[in-house]
Formats: sequence, structure tokens, C-alpha cells
Amino acid sequence: MQDPVAVLPSELVVLIFRKLALQEIVQCMSVCKMWCQFLDGCAVLWCTIDMRNGMYRGQSAKGSGCDKLVTLLGDSANGTSRRRRRGSLLLSSEVQENNDDVRIITDADIDAIARRAGPALSRLSLDFAPHLSDYGMYALIRNNCTSIRHLDLQANQTITTHALEALVMSLRNRLEFLSLRSTEIDDAFVQMLLISTPHLVHLDVSFCRKITKSAFPLVDQLSNIVFTPPADVVALARIIAEQGDTAYSRVLFAADTGSDELLVTRKIDDQTCLPRLKCILATGCGCVGSTAATRIIKVFGKSLEILDVTQSPVAIDVFQHITMCVDWDCADGIEPLKLQTLKLSNMDSNVDIDTMQRAVVPESTAGPEHLWSFQDFALVAPNLTSISLGGKDSCITDGMVVRIAMHYRHLLSLDVHGSTRLSHSGLAALGENCTQLEHVDISECSGCDDRGVVALVGGCTGLKSLNMGGLHISDAGLSAIGDCLRGLEVLLLDSCLFVTSQGIRSMVSKFCESGCRQTLRRLSFSECYGVAADDAAWCREQLRPNTDVTGNSALSFE
Repeated sequence: MQDPVAVLPSELVVLIFRKLALQEIVQCMSVCKMWCQFLDGCAVLWCTIDMRNGMYRGQSAKGSGCDKLVTLLGDSANGTSRRRRRGSLLLSSEVQENNDDVRIITDADIDAIARRAGPALSRLSLDFAPHLSDYGMYALIRNNCTSIRHLDLQANQTITTHALEALVMSLRNRLEFLSLRSTEIDDAFVQMLLISTPHLVHLDVSFCRKITKSAFPLVDQLSNIVFTPPADVVALARIIAEQGDTAYSRVLFAADTGSDELLVTRKIDDQTCLPRLKCILATGCGCVGSTAATRIIKVFGKSLEILDVTQSPVAIDVFQHITMCVDWDCADGIEPLKLQTLKLSNMDSNVDIDTMQRAVVPESTAGPEHLWSFQDFALVAPNLTSISLGGKDSCITDGMVVRIAMHYRHLLSLDVHGSTRLSHSGLAALGENCTQLEHVDISECSGCDDRGVVALVGGCTGLKSLNMGGLHISDAGLSAIGDCLRGLEVLLLDSCLFVTSQGIRSMVSKFCESGCRQTLRRLSFSECYGVAADDAAWCREQLRPNTDVTGNSALSFE
């Protein structure tokens, strides 16, 4: 039989190999020398590099369910072949016997990828790359990887902002997705990013401890951004200036002072030159609060669809501030925001939403006696389908949930976990008004009981995910769940102290009689001390084999 790579037209061979996953292409490189040379030189096959935890995983040829690790071997210390010395991605069968061969991706590996892919590289995802340094970032620039649209670089404390600045400037007209979770970027980098990447739509700076509210200035504050880059960035900026890039109004160097300080000034007369961000994630940024959330809405409100500032010090009056971001004096009426997902967990309860007054509202619009109401916020952000307001000692009350239920009847997801002042009245309002709800988290809402659960599941029969951990519910609530829900996928009942084995088994039996048995993927009732240790095994026998069931262990009863 003739070798298909040698016989078929190269265009057809490329189309065939593009149907394979990257780890499968790596396996094909070990078939023979011809295949290795062809695949190694075909840059289009390396346009997407998606590395999970710094290495690939594939299905092993030895038995089912056993992982075969995929790692980057960029040296010849072990006497590897020439193909391995060139830094190829290899699926090594020896890895299973010798775990010493497995290592997290390094700068040399990134250099090998960059040399192979070059300008064809469009997606690079490294969700755990603690060993990468500036060298790896400069390797991407040096090998002309300037077409990257999706860059995901997380959990790294060694790459400096200077190297990231250089990389961003080389990708400025291409970059659309950027995730830098748990990195050392600062406010100046985010500001530079906002004026240098006109096509950016997704920005994730979660858990970046140096990020503050200053990272998101107002439009008039973005007119002059100053940062001190290394020589690489300066040289790159000079090239940009020589090419007459219209993205910049001018690029000036402080040559008179003998400094490499670079002043980049863009035309920030309006919002048209800023990226039309659709998603901003700033979870866990301790210094990002209500001010930053309001600025983000004010600057990017016309395009922003997802805003997540959970685990950040946000006050409840952020709803009032967001309301004031629009022009209430517009003759054609207010232009509503496109916001669809809003996550503001762990909000400060210093301000009571029931008594907040609207600030700085034109008399022609509301009159001097008009009080701010949640209805005003609903007019500004009418498209919300997912709201997250929960957190430890959350200030959310029945009144707030009733307002949400009345104004957002199309709501699909609601998270109010930890709201100790929420009771059955709020849940009843959700069941009556928000009948399209699919995901609800009311865990640790100690004021909720069976009455609220019965009303909720009775109205929201399409629920797919329900977290009721820590609620004071009994078997009556479980019976209502078994009777009403037909498409449930995830049910969490951890630490529900008043449920019993009889309630769990009765509910699961009802699941088996309905379509819920086919949809349920996860059921958890750990630390429910009225449930026997063997109930989890009984549930696994009744449900589908791949359903994840977590119950009490025998040790929990000792």
C-alpha cells in the first residue's frame, strides 16, 4: 500500500489532518520520517495550541480510561532522536512507566511551538504555566507570531509586564480574547491594553492582586498613558511610528532627557477608538470595587454583555451608580445597556437598597422628590438573564428578590447564596414570576424552608441546576423536587440537616419514574446526618451509571 502522504495532493492531506486534534497530529508525527517532516513544516496545523495544565492528555492505547500524557520534550538529554531534539510535541508511551519524563511547559517549548507555527498561530491557551518567563513571550515575537487572536495565560508570577506589553503591541490589531488570571499585571498595563487593542472583546484579569479601580479610568483620563518599556518595546513602537499606524495619533520619545520613557497618546475624543469589550472578568481583585464597576459600565456599556466583579468589595448602591451611567436627558429616551450577565457577589450592606435615593437626577426627568427605585435600573439594563448577588452574609433581602422577579421575568440564572435575610416569600416571588429559571443557587440561605422550595420548584419546572446546601428543608421539600422537576441536571443538598434517607430514596424513585433520571448528572447530599451511609450506593444503582453521586461516608457517623 502506498503512503497517502506521498501520493495524495498536499492540499488534500492538510484537509485530512486538520480534522484531527493536536495530540493526534503529534502521534502521527511518530509514524515515519516523511510524516514527521510534512506535519512539522505545515504551519496551518499548529494554529491552535490549547494546553491544559501545561501538558496534553489523550486516551491511552493501553486499556480504557487511562491517560497518556503529552509533553513537550525540547532537549536531547536522554539521547532522544533528532525529531525530539527539534522540540516536537510527543506522545510518549514511556511516560506512563517513568513519571520523571513529564514536566510542565517551559520557555523552550514555547519557542519550539513558535518556530513551527509562525504567523499561522491564532490561539494559544496555557491555563497553568508557572515556569514561563519573558523569554517565552519574546520567542513569540521573534518568530513572528503576530496573528494570535486568542491568548490565555494564567497562573504565572514570573513574566513581567514589560514582556506582556511587547507581546500585546505586536498583536494589537489582532487580539480579541485575552485572559491573564493570577498574573502580575498592574493598572498601567490594563490602561495600555485598552488603548492598544481595538478589536479586544474578552478581558479576564481575575485574581490579579495589583489591579485596582485605576485600571479602568474614564475616557477623558485615557488621553495620556505613560509607561517605561524595555528596549524591545521601544524598538517596536518606533517601527509602528515609522509605518504610520493610524491607531496612534502620535508616538513620542523623551529623547531630550535621555530616557526610554514612551508616551503613547491616542485620539480619545470619544469611545469609538476603544475596544468594544463584551466580557470583563475581574473576580477576586481586592481593590476593584463599586467605582471600577461603574466606570466599566460607563465606558463600555454600549457593548458589554458580561461583567463579573465577584469577591471584590462592591456596595449595594452600585445599582444606583450604574443607573446614572446613561443619559437621562436624551430627547429620544435612554439607550439601554446590552448587559446580560452581572455578578456582584459579596456586596457590602452599609447601604439599604430600600432607602437609597437617586443622586444627581435632572428635575426634568424625575423631579426633586423622586426616589431611586429598582425599576430605574431595570430600564437601564433590561436584558439581564443572569444575576449573581450572593456571598457570605449577603445583604440581599426578600424585597430585593421580589424586585428582581417582577422586573426580570425572563431571568435564566440567579445566585443569592448566603443571603440569610431571604425567606420563603422571596422564593415564592421567583416561582410566580421567573418561570424560565434554569440555574438557582440559594445555598446557606438559612431563612428559607420547605414552603419556599415548594413554591420555587412548582413555578420553575425547567430548573437544570439547584443548589440548596445548608437549607432548613425536610423530606417535604425533596418530595416537591421529585414531583415537579423533569430536566434537573445538578442537585446539591449538602448540609441539609433535616432530610432523611426516606426523603432521598423517595425523591430518587420519582426521578426514575420521570425523565429526570436521564438528565441528572450530579447529586450530592454529604453531611446530611439523617441520611445513611449506604444511600449513595443505592442511588447509584437506581440512576444512570455515569451520574456523580456523593453522600455521607461511614466516617461521618463515627
